[in-house]
Formats: sequence, structure tokens, C-alpha cells
Amino acid sequence: MGDSVVKVLVTGNGTGGSWSIRGCQLGEAIGATVRAKAIDIGPFDLAVVVKRAKPDLMARIHQAQVPLIYDVVDAWPQPEGNRWDRATCVSWLTDQVRRMRPAGIVAATQAMADDCKQFGVPVLALPHHVRPGIKRNPIRETVQTVGYEGGLDYIAQWRHVIEAECSRRGWRFVVNPENLADLDIVLALRDSDGYAPRHWKSAVKLANAQGSGTPFIGSPEAGYMEQSVGVERFVETAEALRLAFNALTPQAERRRVSGWMLSVAPTLEQVAAKYAEWLKSCFETARNC
Repeated sequence: MGDSVVKVLVTGNGTGGSWSIRGCQLGEAIGATVRAKAIDIGPFDLAVVVKRAKPDLMARIHQAQVPLIYDVVDAWPQPEGNRWDRATCVSWLTDQVRRMRPAGIVAATQAMADDCKQFGVPVLALPHHVRPGIKRNPIRETVQTVGYEGGLDYIAQWRHVIEAECSRRGWRFVVNPENLADLDIVLALRDSDGYAPRHWKSAVKLANAQGSGTPFIGSPEAGYMEQSVGVERFVETAEALRLAFNALTPQAERRRVSGWMLSVAPTLEQVAAKYAEWLKSCFETARNC
């Protein structure tokens, strides 16, 4: 954390992609100690809990009287929470904050940060960074492959639409490709219309698309819209998807889109610098209280 002497512990249950990204990758980038289910809390100035923590870990943090920062990324119960309305989501979040008693909250989107302002502690909207080491898309002459990264359960209603449209065009549709740059267009669609996916879900799929320069079509979720630079396309119907595919078919358009995305991709270093500075300010605030 630069010239600061603030000692940060990043902890949590230590599972899932969110832990790898916000716990391991980001924690290491800010010079924090990263330990899932940490036992010894006392040596640290701040403890960042990523996503979820079991009661025994929360008790150790509180007993050590170390200020806690709560990174709420993807923490709501899934899949059931993906169908909740706003009132149910905010009620769940209020219960979590009451249990955590955080000195600051890290949100995955600005929309989530706005919902957290009511709790009276510092809030940081922190986007996901680009996956380290991601390959750059060569932007092939013709579209051959369209793909999606994630669980198929989330696109069950979209899948037949995607496959039919790709089949009509002679394109392949693949799920979880080895490299994002192997795709000519990446999709980030979702069936759920619940409040949390629409407003609180991180924009990690868009960040990786931007970092690889891969043209992107997604659902109009807050995270994606907030991080968009105007060349991404957002769809909610089969007809809108067809038109988006049409627009991205020419190589010249995909090159234009790719260049813009690459120019704004949130790097690990950029996100870490913003995070480290904010954590330092949280520590100073907590110390002076």
C-alpha cells in the first residue's frame, strides 16, 4: 500500500471466482496478507472480508477489535437471491451489515454503492479488473465463433435463441472457451430479472472482454452499463440479439470496437491503486473515531 504502514488482512470463506479475483489477485496486488478463514487477526490494522465469512471468523475479527471492511461482491444467496426484488435484497443486505459491523463497504457496482450509502460508513464502488495474462483478440476476418463464460443455468432461456441464430449464420456457439480471444464475439446474457443480478452483479465479463478486445453483447445490467464505453451492445430480445450480431459481422466494426475496449480496460494495477488509497483513508477514519 505504497508508503503506508497499514497492515491489511484479506480473508473470507475462500471459495469461488470472486475470492480468486477480489481476494487473491487484488489482495496480493495491494500488498495485503491473503488468508482464507484466517485465525490470527491481531497483527493487522484492517481486515477485508470478501463475499462471505462464517460466524467463527467474524467473531475472531470482532474480538481482535480490528476494523472490518466488507466486500459484498456476489454475496447474496444464489440462485434463490437472483429472483429477489429490491426490498428483499436491501433487507438481506441490512442484516449482513448489522452482523458484520463494517468500518467500510466495497461494492461491485455504483448501483450497489448507492444502496449501501444508508449505512453511514465509507463506500467504494470497485470494478473487477481484467484477468491477468489475458490474450489479445486478433479480430479475425470473419465471425466464426460466439461464446459465453459461466454456468449454463444462467442462460437456459437464452440458449436456444443463441444457438438458432448462430446456426442460421454458420457460426459456432461455445461455452467456457479456453481463451476469450478464441471468440469473435462474447455474450454476457442472463435469464434472471431479479434486482441483485440487474444492479449488484459485477462487470467481470465485460472487464475481461475489454482487456482482450473481444466485441461484447450483454444484458443491460448496471455493472455493464456503468463500465460501458459506448461500443458494447446490450440486448433483451431475440430481435435485438439478431441486430447486434448483424452490426458486429463486419471486421472493420469489430476492429473499431476492439480498439476502444482495449483503451479503457481496467487493469489490476489501476484498480489496486484506487483500492489501496481508499483502504488507507478508511483506516485513518477508523483510527480517529
